[in-house]
Amino acid sequence: MDDRLESMYRRFTWRILSNYVTPFEFDRQQRTIGDYEQWCGSWLALAAEHGQRGDAAAADGRRVTAADEYVRAGLCCHWASFMFCHDLDAYRGALAQMADYWRKAAPLVDPPMDLVDVDFEGVALHGYVRVPVRTDGARPPVAVLLPGADSTKEELYNLAEHLLARGVAIAAFDGPGQGSVSFEMKLRPDYERAVQAILDALAARGDLDPSRMAVGGISYGGLFAMRTAAVDDRVRAVFSISSWYTPAGRFATMEPLSQVGQYQHLGEDPAAVMESITLAGVLDRVTVPVLQVFGGDDPASPPSHGERVAAEIAGPLTTVVIPDGVHIVNNVWPQARALVGDWVAETLSATPVVTSPGTSASEEER
Repeated sequence: MDDRLESMYRRFTWRILSNYVTPFEFDRQQRTIGDYEQWCGSWLALAAEHGQRGDAAAADGRRVTAADEYVRAGLCCHWASFMFCHDLDAYRGALAQMADYWRKAAPLVDPPMDLVDVDFEGVALHGYVRVPVRTDGARPPVAVLLPGADSTKEELYNLAEHLLARGVAIAAFDGPGQGSVSFEMKLRPDYERAVQAILDALAARGDLDPSRMAVGGISYGGLFAMRTAAVDDRVRAVFSISSWYTPAGRFATMEPLSQVGQYQHLGEDPAAVMESITLAGVLDRVTVPVLQVFGGDDPASPPSHGERVAAEIAGPLTTVVIPDGVHIVNNVWPQARALVGDWVAETLSATPVVTSPGTSASEEER
């Protein structure tokens, strides 16, 4: 097997399976893809299958089915682009197709997606906002969702579903270095400035409660959520999933498959950028409630980083280590995402929605 394929399957199988790819589809992809250069095209072909079914359902007026198929098509495009930055034309094309499917899904999902761009230093940060229907008619709290370096806002769709089911609106964005934004702006140590621009845009809306805003994310997203809370008192809660006190020193230990993508996400000197990103000197200004979640079987972001955070943070901190969890705890995603959903909703005192989204957590998971 191609070394890059071996690395992909060994490290990211659970990540893919936890985001709208069925075991049957994944098995078929494994049997179809014989060389890593086939990866992007094969996943785009699977996306097209979902897209065609979505078009047929939409033509028949079957909105729920069409929405589901378009979301799955979009996520297949995400996996097509994932770790494929060595071929920037293919990478860009997969991201463009993902955006096309997301536009088709936006008015059909429940609640719908409001696709928005936020200007940051002349660059458009692409995102989507979803606002749940509330029993009391009041404006809901909102959670800003931030991806990691090699993920995108679309990968956060299911986490968003767990929050929406608990009455929390969501706003998921690609920031510097993520998705198509990475062609114009790279990941940077002051990423929180981009988050503040997003908070400005959300505070100006009339359908959200700007006094109850949380920020959180996966991997780098969790670290930058804490940095945002240190400089912006509009942030009332923070959650961090599989992040670091600092990613310094990671580049040298990363597998070749991951190293290639870091140049697209972090720029010409990924190791130097990682050295510059830190929570040192920041945590004594984080006074709001923070939830950090780690996987006990995650060498990429081990729980020891949570211990460093705990030693310096000023505000109330809850740390959960799920013993069998891998990076971003994707192998135990029902437990982890329900945990985050409950904590954010309870911390922001959200009110339940009228009807839950189709893929919300089960009563057992809550």
